[in-house]
Amino acid sequence: MIMLAVIMTADASTPVVKPDSQDKPRQIVSFVKTEHDAQWYARQAELWSAQVTLTPDDDDAWINWFHATRYRLMFESEDNDYDEAPLIAIAEKVRKERPESYARYCLDYYSTMWLKGYNDLEDNMEKAIKMRPDNAYMYKDYVVYLLNTGNKDLMGDILKKWYETGEFSYTLLSYAYNQLAGMEQDGILFVNGDIPTFSSLMIQYGKGLHTDKTVICISLLYSPEYLKNICNQLGIAEISGPTDWTEDGMRKWQEEFFLTVADKTGRPVYFSTLLSNLPFKDKLYSEGLVYKYSPKRYDNLSVKRKNFEDIYLTDYLFETFTPETYEASAYRLNLNYIPCFKSLLDFYKENNDRRQMRKLYSMMKRIVARTENISDEERKRYYDEIDR
Repeated sequence: MIMLAVIMTADASTPVVKPDSQDKPRQIVSFVKTEHDAQWYARQAELWSAQVTLTPDDDDAWINWFHATRYRLMFESEDNDYDEAPLIAIAEKVRKERPESYARYCLDYYSTMWLKGYNDLEDNMEKAIKMRPDNAYMYKDYVVYLLNTGNKDLMGDILKKWYETGEFSYTLLSYAYNQLAGMEQDGILFVNGDIPTFSSLMIQYGKGLHTDKTVICISLLYSPEYLKNICNQLGIAEISGPTDWTEDGMRKWQEEFFLTVADKTGRPVYFSTLLSNLPFKDKLYSEGLVYKYSPKRYDNLSVKRKNFEDIYLTDYLFETFTPETYEASAYRLNLNYIPCFKSLLDFYKENNDRRQMRKLYSMMKRIVARTENISDEERKRYYDEIDR
């Protein structure tokens, strides 16, 4: 990620800048939904700081101030190793001034998640959820927290509410549906990151589809609570977390965990093709938007063909009538269809299946044409890959 220089800063001692009608603070959403540069986040941190001073009982102002400051620091930093002092100052300020508030409980949770040396804070996040269960702005954080604690009933309620807002991206939901739909009964899918995790769980809990499958977020496996809950959910003996926290040590632990899950459950195991570091690649077979783990070779191209022709819902890739709410990441995600299905396009060409070839070819071309936030050079590379 290219970080942009910032000319404004904001921390807990930022001077009050009273917002006027021309420069009001804006809600800070995840940069995977809508991305801005460091200067924009810096200005928003100033405005939300001013709002906190004007209305100190405004919980949302505190939370937005914290998020704007964090994103400003992230986008200033080239290696994501930034000075946490401004965030610590905000969190300590709300603890002092509003100790029993919704904002304090939420910022304590963020502190345990993101700040060094704050793992021993009292867990009050469930209190926050009970105080404002319908705060859609916080649904993503509620879900991550409930995933860790294993409260599936409450998590299911939150995900259903989130789905019913209509706010979540139709593109991301469609992509997640196709991933799950192409898997075998009772399959286990390993994903990583907010977007693949939320969208998959929303298909299951919000829409009530493919509930026989189990979605596991790899990055959360390093949380002892989440790891324990996953083992219980899979019906296997509890697995200890890694002891070697080097990159190589964690990679080896992950691979051992994947193999143990496959062996002890006897269930089909899949990996999202969006994962950047895939394990034992010689035993992974592409079936479309997922890789299936298999110690033995099999005709995975026929499965990929079935998924494209009979299982996947792809109309949304050609045309939709719903505004996209995650424009920063949704359309780029669809580009993944091209490398995932290039082998199938070649198969149709070689076997002179003109009807399916035209359908897949036009779908790929349409995906590239609709993706706005890529360079001309990158767009050309995708077109060249399709025509190669």
